[in-house]
Amino acid sequence: MGIFYDYFSASDDQAAASAFAEGPEDAGFDTVCVKTIDPAVLLGQAVALLVREPVSRVVGHPRFGHLVTSPEAESVWIVTLPDEVRDALAEAPCERLAEICIPWSQAEEFHGCADPGHLADFLNELAALAGRARSHGHGLYCHMVL
Repeated sequence: MGIFYDYFSASDDQAAASAFAEGPEDAGFDTVCVKTIDPAVLLGQAVALLVREPVSRVVGHPRFGHLVTSPEAESVWIVTLPDEVRDALAEAPCERLAEICIPWSQAEEFHGCADPGHLADFLNELAALAGRARSHGHGLYCHMVL
């Protein structure tokens, strides 16, 4: 058992929330699926490395992890990622993403089991998603299922 994370783009919070029941991929949203990289902790760490800011500053943004679905839901949530995160990912060269994956792979939450190459693959997919989202004026979201 674990939590599954689907990062996706949507035109706004209301559109993103429409993916609540069936998930963003099945609802037709542009999506990147991953099992272990949550937005609040691990993605926050990667973005902090990318933008060279403290993690607390990155995740302290009001739109970082802002819940767009009901807080009463017990096993499914959709949260926002700020446009600044979208833009930083969209603008990041592949070399920079690969570079940050080396220290990121050492994060305590990975329990020593993270492969920097696999992390770079994920970040490259997420960066491509961010680029497409930005070109359409969309935001980034994360659908989480327990």
